[in-house]
Amino acid sequence: MTPAAMVTPGALAGLAGTAALLVVVVWLTWMLLLARAQVRRALGPPEANAARHEAARQRVDQVLQRRAVDVALQPVIDLTTGRIAGTEALARFADGRPPDIWLAEAVETGQGLAMDRLAFTTALRQLKRLTTPCYLSVNATPELIVQGQLTALISEQRVPLDRLVIELTEHVKISNYADLHVSLAQLRERGVRLAVDDTGAGYASFNHVLQLKPDIIKIDRSLIANVNADPARRSLITALVLLALDLNATVVGEGVETMAELSTLADLGVDCAQGYLLARPSTERARWRRWMDPGRVWDTTQPRVDSGRSVTLPDRPLV
Repeated sequence: MTPAAMVTPGALAGLAGTAALLVVVVWLTWMLLLARAQVRRALGPPEANAARHEAARQRVDQVLQRRAVDVALQPVIDLTTGRIAGTEALARFADGRPPDIWLAEAVETGQGLAMDRLAFTTALRQLKRLTTPCYLSVNATPELIVQGQLTALISEQRVPLDRLVIELTEHVKISNYADLHVSLAQLRERGVRLAVDDTGAGYASFNHVLQLKPDIIKIDRSLIANVNADPARRSLITALVLLALDLNATVVGEGVETMAELSTLADLGVDCAQGYLLARPSTERARWRRWMDPGRVWDTTQPRVDSGRSVTLPDRPLV
């Protein structure tokens, strides 16, 4: 019998499988090496990395030393009354870069908690500037809360606690809800309210709602966008409204940009709205005062705009 005749179909199949496996292994190895090379090119040589890190550290140091953080406010409007229910405080920096980039640099250089503390304190001071009895919503990280620094900062400012809302974002990873519960309970017993931001943007936000049972549920823009034309989004928002009823919580729709979205949210039972349609965030104190005018009413009952075009009215009511 010739050697070729001794190769059975089963042996051939085995050899083919082995060859295919080797091809896959070689391809995966090549892709891994390619990815590593791309990362190296993006990061540059180690000395360039160190230089970038040092530059970031110096930038953060300057902000912390000069306390160079400003605050923009954005109003939250009650969809039943058309009046301002509260405002959200948003950190702003002189170079115009987004706050999340500054926070990332602060964390990278080991100064994340110090940056959180500065941003929170700067925002908290604005509560005394609000001339109507609306609330101020301020972002805070779990680390700031659990370490007890938040309680100390609030006590120093002597602000009305029943008008303060602590806001946790979806992007924050919480590893220990038990400790967070204890710290938040002390604040909530004194009248401070809790909001969960970006609800619907990911699993973490839903888990925050279930674990923390907040006073305010803020629905992320990703669910709000084009909600008037999307039954699935409407169903999810309806579910959140029903959950809020069980929790005795208020629902806020974030990132509202069209009258169609606003009208649909009102129809679904959402309590309040926030977004460019109603007002852009502003650092101008004069604009804040106009928002706080007791006679100021936003018309939230206009007919739906089915074109979906964004309408931006940053400084005047819709009426």
